[in-house]
This record gives sequence, C-alpha cells and structure tokens, in this order.
Amino acid sequence: MIDLALQEELFVRQHVEHIEAMIGFETENQYVVMTPEGHETLYAYEESGAVSRQFMGSHRPLDIHVVDNLGDPVLTASRPFYWFRSNFHVLDARGRPLGSLYRRFGFLKRRLALVDSHDRQIAQITSGMFRPNTFVVENSDGAELGRITKEWGGLMREAFSDADTFRVSFSRRAQGNDFRLLVLASAFAIDLDFFEGRGRNVG
Repeated sequence: MIDLALQEELFVRQHVEHIEAMIGFETENQYVVMTPEGHETLYAYEESGAVSRQFMGSHRPLDIHVVDNLGDPVLTASRPFYWFRSNFHVLDARGRPLGSLYRRFGFLKRRLALVDSHDRQIAQITSGMFRPNTFVVENSDGAELGRITKEWGGLMREAFSDADTFRVSFSRRAQGNDFRLLVLASAFAIDLDFFEGRGRNVG
C-alpha cells in the first residue's frame, strides 16, 4: 500500500461518465489517485443509491471506498444525508476511525474542520472568495500543512461535465500517514460538496 508520508503531492482525477455528461443522469463517482509522474496508485469509487443520487443530489448519503492497485482497502469515507452542513467520517483499512471532516459556517469563505478519532480539531481547511478553487490546510497556529487545489479542466470539460482534477500537496509539517489520509479524504469531500453538479447546470 502507498505510504503517503513519502508523498509531497498527489493528483485526484475524477473519471468522466459520458452518459452523465450528455444527459445529466447522475452516476456514482469514480476517481484515480496519481503521482505527479502519472503513476496510478489508488482508486476510489462511490457507493450510493440510484434514487438518492437523482433526487437528493449533492446532499445524498454515500460512501467513498479507496483501494490500492491490488484492490485492497485503504480507507472509507462515509457521509450521511444532510440539509445544510455536511460531515464525512473516515475509517482506515481495518475499519478503525481516523477522524472526520465537518463543514462550518464561514463568512465570505468556505471553512471545514478536520478532527481526529477523538473529535479533537487538528486542522482547518479554508477557501477564500478570491481563490475559490484553493483550499488551504492549516493547524491551530496558522501554519500551512497542505493544499487541495482544483485544477482548470478546459472550457468544454468545465461546461459539460462535473468531472474534476484536484492537486493535493503536503508540507513537511504534515506528519503521519493517518493525517495525510484524512487530507486525501478531504479532497473527495470538497469535490462532492462544492463542485459536483456544477457542470450540468451550465446552460
């Protein structure tokens, strides 16, 4: 299994579903996680109900399963149905709680709290109104631990598909594989909360 403690940067690329891009029928999300050199290291797929995908949209309950090249589990991120602010709960390969991601109220910014398995906040993730595609991961002292950045996908892809690519970068302060797994899971949460469905609404 990949050791995230050795990685400075990863790319999370969503798989484009052609039927979804053409007719707007919401399908289960799929992602591939790659190194900067283009090596595919992890795969992620959504598990959710067909009815909830069509009628609950981005508020639907779901699980995101992340596996390695051999199909062995790496983590699972679960989100229950929500009305206003979502939360993701992350388990490791053995089903052990790693922590959670809670969406918080933020004035003129997007704000999320990253907590450990004991529900203690260990980092916050924020995105300002002038840089809405950049989410900065910081500790309680304001030191940057990493970034999750949505990459520009090109005019046609941005307009007609909600498939996205995210760059996940880690600073040297981001210690431990468990913490980095939580940051990686946050990339899926950010895509589902803030970017899913946007492309189908254009035009």
